[in-house]
Amino acid sequence: MANEQYTLAMIGAGPASLYATEVLAGEGHQVVILNRDIKPGGLAEFGIYPTKQKMKMGLRAYFRRILSRENVHYFGNVTVGEEADITLQQLRQVGFGARIVAVGAQGTKWLGLPGEDAESVFHAKDLVYHYNHLPPFSEREYPVGDNVVVVGMGNVCMDIVNWMVCEKQVDTVTAVARRGPAERKFTRKEFKIVSGALDEEAIHAELDRVGSAMEAIGQEPEEHREALLRYVDEPLERCSDTDFRMRFLRRPVRIEVDDAGQVQGLVCEKTRLVEPDEPEGRAGIEPLGQYETIDCDTVVFAIGDAVEPALGLPLSKRGRDMFATVPQPWEKHPERPRYMAYDPDAQEPIWDTFLIGWARKASDGLVGKARKDAVRGCDEILAFLNGEFPVSPTGAEPFDQAMEGVEALLSEEAPKAVDYADVQRIEEMEKQEAKRRDVDEFKFASEAEMLRRLDRDQ
Repeated sequence: MANEQYTLAMIGAGPASLYATEVLAGEGHQVVILNRDIKPGGLAEFGIYPTKQKMKMGLRAYFRRILSRENVHYFGNVTVGEEADITLQQLRQVGFGARIVAVGAQGTKWLGLPGEDAESVFHAKDLVYHYNHLPPFSEREYPVGDNVVVVGMGNVCMDIVNWMVCEKQVDTVTAVARRGPAERKFTRKEFKIVSGALDEEAIHAELDRVGSAMEAIGQEPEEHREALLRYVDEPLERCSDTDFRMRFLRRPVRIEVDDAGQVQGLVCEKTRLVEPDEPEGRAGIEPLGQYETIDCDTVVFAIGDAVEPALGLPLSKRGRDMFATVPQPWEKHPERPRYMAYDPDAQEPIWDTFLIGWARKASDGLVGKARKDAVRGCDEILAFLNGEFPVSPTGAEPFDQAMEGVEALLSEEAPKAVDYADVQRIEEMEKQEAKRRDVDEFKFASEAEMLRRLDRDQ
C-alpha cells in the first residue's frame, strides 16, 4: 500500500491507461480518467480489426472490471490540451497528486510529399477508425479507388490490405517498402490473413528483381520467397478477386495528381540495401537516383503515428514526433526508459507529470507491450507518490475536494461529459440494436447520436 493515497488524473482510456489504472487503483489511489472519446478502450476498441471479435471481447471484459472499481472515476467526451476543453494546467490547479498522460499517439505521421493533400490520399489510422466506427471518422466518406498503394510494411498495413481486399474489393492493392523482404515488420499471423489474395506471379517477379540486392549483403532471397508464399492457399475472410502485390526497395518521393486533383500514381526512387550499422540491426538503404511510377488512384500511409503537440507538453529535442521525458536514468531501474515528463528548455523534470504507452513512444508494439509499458511506468509514478524523488507531490487535495474541483471544471468546460454509467447504457442500447438488426455488433455512428440517446433515456 502506498504511504499516502492521492487522487490522480489519467488522461486517455486506451490499453496503457487502463492497465496503469489497475495498478494505481490497486495501490489505493483514486484515479480520475479523462477520455477524448465517449467510450473507453482506445486502440483496443477502435484499432483492432473488426473481425477479431474474440480478442476484442476479452479486452472489453477485462477493462470493464477495471472501470467498475469504486476508486476509478471515468469521464468521456472530454478533450485535454491547449485548445481543448481542459488544459493540463487546469488539471494541476484542481489538486491532483500526479497527471498521467496515456493518450496514445493522436497525431498522424506524414512524409511531406508533393501531392499528399489530394482527396484520395489517406493516413491508415483514419481508415482504421472509420471501419471501426469511431466518431467522427465513422461519419466521413473515404473515396477509395480501384488501385490502391499502401506505404508501409507493418501490421497496420496488413489490416488496411485486409479491408481493401475483403470489404472494398478493389482491383489491386500494393504494399510499398523502402527496404527489402527481410526487413518486413508485419507478423506471420497478420500476413496469413491476407495471403490468399497474393498475386503469386507478381511476388515471384519482385523477388527475382530484388534477389541480387539481398544476396549482396548476405541475405537469402529464397528463404523469404518461401515465407511470403507460404500461406497463399489460406482462405480469405471473404471471397475476393483483389490482387495483392508487394514492391520492395522503393522510396516514395511524390504523388502524381492530375489537373482535376485525382491521384494518378506514386513516384518512387529506387534504393539498394546496405549493411546494418550494428550487429542484428536492420539493413540500411541507399538511394540510387532512379525513379519509377506505380500506377494507382489511392494512396494510404501506414508509416506509424506521432504524438499530438497541442496536448501542451514539451517535445523532445531528439525527435519532434515525441514528448520529452527525463534523459537521465532512474537509479532504481537504470536499464529502463524514463516516464517522467521533462522541459528541455528549463532542463528540469516536470515532476508531477508522466507519460506511458504510445504517448511516451508512438506506435511501439501492440496491447501486450502497452501493458508492460504501463506497469513499468507505474513503478516510477508510485515512487514519486511515495516521496522517493527530490520533489514530492505538492498541493494535492483530499479526494472529496479534488472531485468537487473536477466536477466543477467539467460542468463549466465540458458539460457534455459522460460517466461510466452512461457508457454502460450506451453499450446496452447498442447490444439491443444489434439484436434487433440480427448482426454480431452494432455501434452508433456519431457522438451526437450517443448523446441524444442518453438524453432520451433519462
